[in-house]
Amino acid sequence: KVSTEAPAFILGNVLAEWFRQGFVVISPLLGALGSFFSGSTTVSNLTFGTIQVIAAESIGISKTSMLALQAVGASAGNGICLNNIISACTICGLNIGEGAILAKTYSRVFSNTTIATIVMLAFFIRFR
Repeated sequence: KVSTEAPAFILGNVLAEWFRQGFVVISPLLGALGSFFSGSTTVSNLTFGTIQVIAAESIGISKTSMLALQAVGASAGNGICLNNIISACTICGLNIGEGAILAKTYSRVFSNTTIATIVMLAFFIRFR
């Protein structure tokens, strides 16, 4: 149980209040943002998972579905993580700037999160 003074509780409630049902759309993007900054799906899930659960409870959506979108976004976000891009370039011996690779990978990351959101919404509407 999260204390009402905890940052995750405050952020979850504020985001749920701002976006309401639209939070479902930004949920995987939040996961991708966490991976972009941290370079890790696990760290993204640990950082934003509680926020997702609290927001889901606030807007009345399945916590499991929101956490699934978080995990999909976090996994996809590794494609735009600068740590991973630099490591891959170094190992492969590519002399391409990180920006050029990021420009090629971000569209795939966002299409992946968009498809996951559409599938989740289809199941949410179908089995509600």
